[in-house]
Amino acid sequence: MTLLEFIKKAPTAFHACSMISDILLENGFTHLSENQKWELKKGGKYFITRNSSSVIAFTIPLDITELSFNITAAHLDSPTFKLKPNFTISMDRYLKLNTEVYGGPIYNTWMDRPLNIAGRIIVNDNGLKTKLISFDKAMAVIPNCPIHYNREVNKGVSLNPQIELLPIYADKNYGKADLLELIAHKLNVEKENIVSTDLYLSLLDRGSMCGLNDEFIMAPQIDNLECAFISLQSFIKATNGSSINILAEFDNEEIGSLTRQGAASTMLGDTLQRISLALGLNEEQHKMALANSFIVSCDNAQGYHPNYPSKYDPTNQSYLNEGIVIKNAARGSYTTDAMSLAYFKTVCQRAKARYQLNTNRSDIMGGSTLGAISLANVSILSVDIGLAQWAMHSAYETAGAKDIDDLEKALTMFYQMHLKIDKDGELSF
Repeated sequence: MTLLEFIKKAPTAFHACSMISDILLENGFTHLSENQKWELKKGGKYFITRNSSSVIAFTIPLDITELSFNITAAHLDSPTFKLKPNFTISMDRYLKLNTEVYGGPIYNTWMDRPLNIAGRIIVNDNGLKTKLISFDKAMAVIPNCPIHYNREVNKGVSLNPQIELLPIYADKNYGKADLLELIAHKLNVEKENIVSTDLYLSLLDRGSMCGLNDEFIMAPQIDNLECAFISLQSFIKATNGSSINILAEFDNEEIGSLTRQGAASTMLGDTLQRISLALGLNEEQHKMALANSFIVSCDNAQGYHPNYPSKYDPTNQSYLNEGIVIKNAARGSYTTDAMSLAYFKTVCQRAKARYQLNTNRSDIMGGSTLGAISLANVSILSVDIGLAQWAMHSAYETAGAKDIDDLEKALTMFYQMHLKIDKDGELSF
């Protein structure tokens, strides 16, 4: 499976989580339940899901005498628009969707695009059951105001998300106009059995190669499905006889991670502790394992944009197709410090993977990542990395096609190493 094939099948975090689960099952992993006792075996491969939108997978080494956790963390959600519970607004002869903003999208990039509707439906079927849905067709559009009625539009326009950004999805004069009924028909359930929904807009166009030599990838949701997909591939490929390898793919990073399935929850910490307990470790042994562990927070980075050179740091710019971006920030928004940087540079060098260093301009704040959020609950040495891209949080983003191999090689190497922190500030591997 290629990155574009993965993105095509993942219009929402629910679909991404489902697809990752299927891939893990195909590769011999066992799906555990959080509300049941875990029976873990040496050499075993396991995963859990939460809310059908976050997944944590792990492998148990054959030698558990000196454990550590090798962790990569990425997120599956992207900025978009979510349908409100009572989502139909009737205006004259047209029906609109009542939506609210999810995350921080660039509003005008969503205008005049064919929009799919996808997500999950909760139905009452001898209990509450989850069903995924994606219409995989142009279901709605957010039309622009014609330039004749807004002559100043090319000088910049403010868009109100409750007014100008509501999608139109039906002309009442033609055919059925009950979206909930269409959903019931597509899922082969009774409309009255639909209890609740989590529905989002997604772009129907799922991506393509770009550039004279196909050196760019253009697609929706590159932030952060690119890192999520590459992390998954590296995790499955790697083997480690002494460390527990962890793949953590979270939902809700774009809205702050303050959910039970987000990186700010106890999901990762609880999982690590339960692994140790199931392997017979006591609390002190678990703490010792954490002290030898490492998190690679994988979330894409702002690539240098030649049309906006003044937005970038003069000596720490990152470029598409120049390898992995290692992020640094004095304010701690990125977890990279001298020690974690030195270790990850060693990983890249062993893997023969290219890397570049990045900071934001001193007068411009960058975005947040999973790294600092995760460390609030699990205190582990950590580095923040990603791949350079343009138009982050646009409906359609661009990344470098040549960077994928660098990240896969580096993360595979990371998963195959066994870290030991002999003293504070002294690492061996």
